[in-house]
Amino acid sequence: MSTTTLQRLRGLSFRAIIAVVFAFLLLPVVIVVLTSFTTQTFPAIPHEGFSLEWYEQLLQDDKLLGALTVSLVVATASAMLSAIIGTIAAIGFVRAEFPYKQQISTVMLLPMIISPVITGIALVRYFGTIQLPSGYPALVLGHTVLSLPYVFLLVRSELLTFDEDLERASRVLGADPVTTFRHVTGPIISPAILAGGFIAFVVSFGEFTATQFLISPDTSTVPVVIYTMLRTGLTPTINALSVVLIVVMLVVALSSRRLTSS
Repeated sequence: MSTTTLQRLRGLSFRAIIAVVFAFLLLPVVIVVLTSFTTQTFPAIPHEGFSLEWYEQLLQDDKLLGALTVSLVVATASAMLSAIIGTIAAIGFVRAEFPYKQQISTVMLLPMIISPVITGIALVRYFGTIQLPSGYPALVLGHTVLSLPYVFLLVRSELLTFDEDLERASRVLGADPVTTFRHVTGPIISPAILAGGFIAFVVSFGEFTATQFLISPDTSTVPVVIYTMLRTGLTPTINALSVVLIVVMLVVALSSRRLTSS
C-alpha cells in the first residue's frame, strides 16, 4: 500500500472519528428539539405529525416568561459590569507594578476554580452583612463575580501581546490617556472585551448552583425554574423552553463571532 493511500485512509479515519464525536454531542440537542414538537402530553419524538402546542403554552406561561426575562436582564447587566470591571482590572495588572501582584491575580480567578456552592454561600453571607436585598441586586452582583474572571483572562492575554509603542506614539503626539485608550488601545483590544462579555453573558444565563442562594420569589431565573418543574414532572413545555434557550445561545455565539472577527 502506497504512502499516499495510507495518508488518505488516516485522513478519512480521523474525519469519521470527528463526525462520530460531533454526532454524539449533538444527538441530545436534536432529541430535545424534536420532542418539543410532539403531539403527546409527555416528551416523545413525534410519530404522528408535529405540533406547536407546547410553544403556545410557553407563550401563555407567565412564570416561564418572567424567568426568561429575569435571566436576560441579569445576564446582560452582569456581562456589561464584567466587561467594564474586567477590562479595568486587566489594564491595571498588566501596566502597573504592586506588591503581591501574582497572588491577587490568582484570587481574582477563584470563582472559576472553587465550587459554585461555596461561592453562593459566601455571597449570601456577604450580601447579608452589607444588607443587600435579594433579587436583581444580588443576582447581578453575584453573577458578575462568577463571570468576571473570563473577561479578565481574555483582556489580560490581549494586553500582554499589545505593542505599547502605539500608546507611546499617541502620547508623544499630544493625546491624553483617555483619548489614547479611546482611539488606540480600546479598538485594538475590543475583540477580547467583546468575547469576554459574550462569555460572561452565557455563564450568567446558564448559572444554576450559586443562583439558588441569590434569587427571590419574584426573580427566579430560567435554570432554577426548569429544575423546579423537573421535580414535579417533565412536560414538553420544558423542551420548548430549552429550544428557545438554544436559539438564544446560538444568536449570542454567532453575534460574538461576527463582532470579534470584524
